[in-house]
Amino acid sequence: MARASNLFAAALGAVLLGLVAAVPSAAVAGTAESGLWWFDRGNIQAAHDAGFDGSGVKVAVIDSQINSDVVGLRGADVTVREPSYCFDASGTPYPTVSTDYVAASHATNVVSMIVGTGEAPAGGAPVKGVAPGVELLFYNAGAVLDGVVDDEGVDEECLQEDGTRMGEDGRFDLDRAISDAVADGADIISISNGSLTDVAKGVAEAYANDVVVVASMPNEDGIALWPAALNGVVAVQAFGEDGKIQNGVNGTPNVSDDVIIAAPGLDLLLQGTSDSWDAQELGSGTLFATPIVAGMLAVVKQKYPEATAGQLIQSLIHNTGAKGEHDPKWNSGTGYGAASLTGMLAVDPTKYPDANPIFDADDPNASPSQLMVDEAKAALGEGDATATPTTGPGAVEPPSEASAMVPWLIGGGIVLVLLIIGGIILAIVLARRARR
Repeated sequence: MARASNLFAAALGAVLLGLVAAVPSAAVAGTAESGLWWFDRGNIQAAHDAGFDGSGVKVAVIDSQINSDVVGLRGADVTVREPSYCFDASGTPYPTVSTDYVAASHATNVVSMIVGTGEAPAGGAPVKGVAPGVELLFYNAGAVLDGVVDDEGVDEECLQEDGTRMGEDGRFDLDRAISDAVADGADIISISNGSLTDVAKGVAEAYANDVVVVASMPNEDGIALWPAALNGVVAVQAFGEDGKIQNGVNGTPNVSDDVIIAAPGLDLLLQGTSDSWDAQELGSGTLFATPIVAGMLAVVKQKYPEATAGQLIQSLIHNTGAKGEHDPKWNSGTGYGAASLTGMLAVDPTKYPDANPIFDADDPNASPSQLMVDEAKAALGEGDATATPTTGPGAVEPPSEASAMVPWLIGGGIVLVLLIIGGIILAIVLARRARR
């Protein structure tokens, strides 16, 4: 499957980061219970009743500020990393936790889709996550603080600790957060935002450490943003109760060359409104579908702890929909189909090849490339740490045909000398025999 990128559209997407934010729902007037359709249809409770809720698995969420004290998150196993990766001009870090609805609603609801406890505010409906038993690691990175971004989608108020512009040292906050999540032992990383900032190094480290990276597609067709558009990342589409994928801002279906999997994301019950954190409303977007997929993979990982990241992704695309295990078939609307927790739990993923089926290892220009992953493995002591890269920074040109022949010429010369010496010795021996 091609994973092409429209650079002009991507540049536009970097400016309009809201494309991976929540899309206002036309069904807000519906009952709160109607926003739980995805939980019932996905047979999530049945998995929990069978003892599979993600216990023993670590899931990292990288997002904007979070309100971890909302009713549905109290008591959840959420570890918030402090400080955040963004600093103001004085060197003071922006807080990771906030009760401001505009700043924190995005991440709060993303996290709730994974570890929501099911506790409801007075008069409300319970928001229960797919994997409430996981250990969730939360990182505040890649957020837009003031709504003003530069050409790469980086918030102009988000500075490094020394006051320099984010990315001046070659790495952005989201990239660093991925690396930190990997170092903290995450099994799965869920990212519900995107831009044009380079996060390939962090993603390569994730692959080298056997970590699944799940990311939301933009909510507009034809736009490619990182990390969803990166090599080997599980890019998530959103669909509604009717099974149809969401439409973009221009009213056309949100098709993409990058999509890998689809999950519920339209008209879902959310925690909090602009009026009160104890109120509820319905919302839509790929940002909600993404943590649902991450939570499903965590539940499967609990049941099959020996499964590698590649095998989990293999199971994800081999067991979509309600038709049972099948050969993967891709389309630009839903990728390999709708993620199925029931389907994945029924099949031991260790039967599949230990390889990420959506990672192109043969394209040297892919981001990240196989070379980047190999270098990340070498840094762990799992590969040839002395290997010299043939592409990228510090690369050397591969040997030419002439230089490649040098060892053979040297070896041939040695053999020739030995033959000459042997010939002389043989001649002397034969001459002496002749005289006798």
